[in-house]
Amino acid sequence: MVLASGFSEKRLENIDTHLQRLVDNKEVAGVGALVIRHGETAYRKSFGYGNIENGQKLENDAIYRIFSMSKTFTAVAIMTLYEKGLFKLSDPIYEFLPAFKDTKVAEVDERGISRPVPPKSPITVEHVLTMTSGIPYAGENSTGGRAFMDIMAKRDEDAAKGVYWNAMKMMEEAATVPLCFHPGEYWMYGFSMDVVGGLVNAISGKSLGRYLEEVFYKPLGLKDTGFYLPLEKYKRMAGTYRWSPGELVLIPDTLPPDSSVPGMENISGRMLNNRLMFNKVMLDETPPFESGGAGMLSTLDDIGAFAMMLLRNGKSGDERILSRKTVDLIRRKHVMPHVKPYSFEQIAGYGYGLGVRTLIDPVAAGINGSVGEWAWDGAAGTWYAIDPEEDLVMVFMIQRFPGGHSDLPKRFAQTVYGAFDD
Repeated sequence: MVLASGFSEKRLENIDTHLQRLVDNKEVAGVGALVIRHGETAYRKSFGYGNIENGQKLENDAIYRIFSMSKTFTAVAIMTLYEKGLFKLSDPIYEFLPAFKDTKVAEVDERGISRPVPPKSPITVEHVLTMTSGIPYAGENSTGGRAFMDIMAKRDEDAAKGVYWNAMKMMEEAATVPLCFHPGEYWMYGFSMDVVGGLVNAISGKSLGRYLEEVFYKPLGLKDTGFYLPLEKYKRMAGTYRWSPGELVLIPDTLPPDSSVPGMENISGRMLNNRLMFNKVMLDETPPFESGGAGMLSTLDDIGAFAMMLLRNGKSGDERILSRKTVDLIRRKHVMPHVKPYSFEQIAGYGYGLGVRTLIDPVAAGINGSVGEWAWDGAAGTWYAIDPEEDLVMVFMIQRFPGGHSDLPKRFAQTVYGAFDD
């Protein structure tokens, strides 16, 4: 039987078999998936456990840490301000975040000695949106990455004293980090999208979370997306697992407060520190720094609604969030794969747009998908894709480290495309 969505009902069973196999083989504790085509929900199921230890089944309304999928919300948010004429992509970010006026580049000479030099050109809004700014993540094996580690240590020391950094304090500190290269010369995954979040704050005059609530959460009906978790929803949160072949080990910090797993009693106040990225999952209160690059929580349905708005060229029902021309600009190939060091295995065959990947070569990507498929993923294995050619949205949600971005979502997508019967 062929469904209105154009899928073979029988071949959709291949998705069931595949996702259940991931659970049975202990590749994941649990997995949720959503497929929407031609406006019809063709698939919405969850398998396995949100918490293996206490037998908590993973439900379709489970809440996930989406980590870097947050970047797409932040990118789209700043483009709503772009449409108001409040900035140009070529504007230096120091016009809005003055601390970046004196940023330096850590230039390495022939003897391997790093010295700070002025950048050849200032960091622009487009540089941070396309990850060509030179701003690293903490821990990157570079002068800047090591300097960022020192800043994170300083932040944690202040937090231990009850002094929490807000977005502007984080921007001021990040601006002191030496750039890994002159802006625009290379592509490097890093803290750039958090800086975009700082720009949203500075340009709109509102915190990132408040601005996202106004432009996305309310108009799109996103009920479970944000930077903090109301206590009454916490039992729906999926636990995160460290993975090695055949073994899943729960990360205790990701369990609800009433869990019997040792270690929960060491969490101070109402803050849950995942110890994995910059963000902290807050219980029932807004975090002082809302990480636009990695700090959000969401669900299958909320991601599906956000993705459908983008698939519909910025519109959801009667709500217009962006114009189709702006959506087109976001998903265009701003950075091509030959720009080095463009080395993420999971985006082989893709170009990079404004905070999103864009498929340009299905053969190189090894996927039976469409040129122009776009979106992004997250560190714990959450992933979504928007395929305009096929009028398709796919969402894949797991919580494990490593996330298996070049494997698990791709295998899921293979089963989805393999179920077409039109």
